[in-house]
This record gives sequence, C-alpha cells and structure tokens, in this order.
Amino acid sequence: VTWRFLREGAVYGDAAVEFPNIFDVFGSEEEKKKKTKTKEGDSGASASSQPRMIVGDILDDATTSEEANELDGTSKLDIEAEIERESWVPPSGERWAIAAPGVDLSGKWKLIITEKFKEEYDEFLKSLGQPLIVRGAAVVLIGNTREETKQTDGGRTLYIKGINAKGVWERTLASSGSDYDTAMTPNADGSYDHVSVPIVTADSEHVMAQSWWESDGTVHVSRTLGVKKYGGGSFESRRYLDPKNGDVYICDSTFHPNDALEGRERSHLRWKFIREGKSYYVGE
Repeated sequence: VTWRFLREGAVYGDAAVEFPNIFDVFGSEEEKKKKTKTKEGDSGASASSQPRMIVGDILDDATTSEEANELDGTSKLDIEAEIERESWVPPSGERWAIAAPGVDLSGKWKLIITEKFKEEYDEFLKSLGQPLIVRGAAVVLIGNTREETKQTDGGRTLYIKGINAKGVWERTLASSGSDYDTAMTPNADGSYDHVSVPIVTADSEHVMAQSWWESDGTVHVSRTLGVKKYGGGSFESRRYLDPKNGDVYICDSTFHPNDALEGRERSHLRWKFIREGKSYYVGE
C-alpha cells in the first residue's frame, strides 16, 4: 500500500488550480455576475470532472509525537524494532552468526553476590583443583567483580571487559554461523567449522575462541580451545538476558576437561549480573 501525506497548510489538486488575481477581487459587480453565471452553467457537469483541491489543515491542537509516546509508552525505536521483528526472516540452522532482533547484551554489570553463590563458587574452584587457601581468598574478593559488554554488528561482535581483584580482562569475540546469505550445517561427525579468533584468558593463557548464537539468536555461546590450566580442556560460556528481567545478565560457565573420558566431571557455575543503576531482590 502507498500512503500519501500533505504538508500542513499546503495545497494539493488533481489539476492545476487557478487562484484569483488580486485585482479581480475588487473588480466590478458585472464581472462578478458573469463569473457566477458561468459557474451555474457548469454545475451540471459531473463532480468527478471538476478539479479537486485538498488543503492540508493546520493541526494546532494535534498531539505531537513526543506526547503520543508519553501516552502509550511506545517510542519510535520500539515501533521500528517491532516492525523489524515482524518482518525479520531468521537464518537457517541451529547456530547463527547474528542475534535475534531486540537481543542486545550491551551494558555495564555488577555481579550479584549471595551466600548461595559463594558456596557454588567455592565448589566450582574446588572442582578445578584449586586448594583451600586459594578458594578462600577468591570467595572474599569475588564481590568486586564487574563486567562491561558491547554488542555490535547485529551480534557478530561481542566485546567483554571483566574487572576483578586480579585486574582487567578484555577480549573480543567474533560470531560465525548461519547468516542472511549463508547457512552453516554440521559436519558428518556433528562438529561445526566456526571461525577461530585469538584471545587471552583470565589466567593469561593465549588460546583460540569460537562463538555463535543459539536458541533462535537469544543465547550467545563462546568456547575457548587449548586451555592448559586445570588439567587441560576448554571453557564454554553461554550468555543471555534473564527472560523475566532484562536488567539481569546471566553467564553459564562450564569447563570441559580433556580427561572427561577418564571419569572427570565437568565444572559448572552460573554468574548473574545486575545492570548498573538497577536493583535486584535476592530474598532472605
């Protein structure tokens, strides 16, 4: 459908419209009568044959866009995002290079600390082989943990800066997978050929990282390959926003040991962050 709008105060017609000369306005009565007779003689013509003219009303009392947004709580960005969401065609396959419309992990985050989390963190470190003295110090200092994330290029790039007692840890992850023009399918053995990028881990190890989006573009998955610490293995992180609270950012971290076949179990920990400036009720 084509929508046509007329600027306020402007004039629009199907044919040229002749405006009276200023001198005609003050012309003789005889001239006015002639014009009147002419109009009466043409009145029998079909209305559709007459040039039509539309004048754009000046809507002095119209509600402005800003006022409308305040009334219905919908911003221009919300409308554009909804249009994009409705017209968006998702990529094929289970692993995408891009995020779904409206999914953005960008923000500044503070770790949510509870007694339960401290216990889980201690067990996580224990499963990684860390001694009691190291675990005790880490649990005390964990409260200073923060993260800053910046998602760009439709989710293809995710910059992460971690801040804790050990210092600052920065890395940039590049997602690969199905896109608008390409489709990624698994190999015969179930593996995928993702793009690998070099990063430095929190333990200062130089490794390769692969990233992609799962769960219809709502969960960002990354995996570091070639980790030598903790007996060797790889770390997997699944990052997403809490479906019940978009100001809560979750990172499920799992360590996959190389000797898993020998009976060693994977180590897992869920990190939950609250957006800076927001509040989160953790209960008693």
